[in-house]
Amino acid sequence: METFRKYRIALQVFQSNRLRRDYNDLASIPMYEPVGEFFFEELYGPRDFSERDDNARRLQHFLHIVPGVRLRDVEELLDLISITAHLDDGLTLKLIDAGAPITFDEPLYERLYREADNYDERMRQLELIRSCLLNVFQLSRSGLLGIGLERSGLIARLAGFEAGHTFLLAGYRALRNVNEIDHFATTIYNGVNVLGFRT
Repeated sequence: METFRKYRIALQVFQSNRLRRDYNDLASIPMYEPVGEFFFEELYGPRDFSERDDNARRLQHFLHIVPGVRLRDVEELLDLISITAHLDDGLTLKLIDAGAPITFDEPLYERLYREADNYDERMRQLELIRSCLLNVFQLSRSGLLGIGLERSGLIARLAGFEAGHTFLLAGYRALRNVNEIDHFATTIYNGVNVLGFRT
């Protein structure tokens, strides 16, 4: 289990750095800088997301205290968290099975990525990324939601939902001052080909 955890975090570090490199021009646009940080750190950041993911599965027990948001508003976000964890787990196992060094390089990553042969799931992940960015952007237009998230931190902590609350609040804060998200969402979607590599 410890070996898996080390490789899982190494994979997340690699992927986060790769995204930063490939989308540096997009994240350098002032309006998108906080969105880029949220994307690179909160969705694909180099750390253990198990607590956040567990919180996400229990989200329906928390949303009733946050005005302006319903479970159906964030269902795709929950799907994205789930499929991303599933795909990363699979790639982590391939790295271990291949006897890869913990400091694996890009050619090995790309080879194992292709060998995983999960085209449909990767396309679904891409579609969810684009859709979630658009949906969360729309939610961030709600001042009522912002007030609810800002004021519910203590309740979330007492309810054992602190990691999930932090994630939702970070997303809201990243998007609240963005005037439009279409360019960011479309660039992320179109900048990755069917195997998940830059075109």
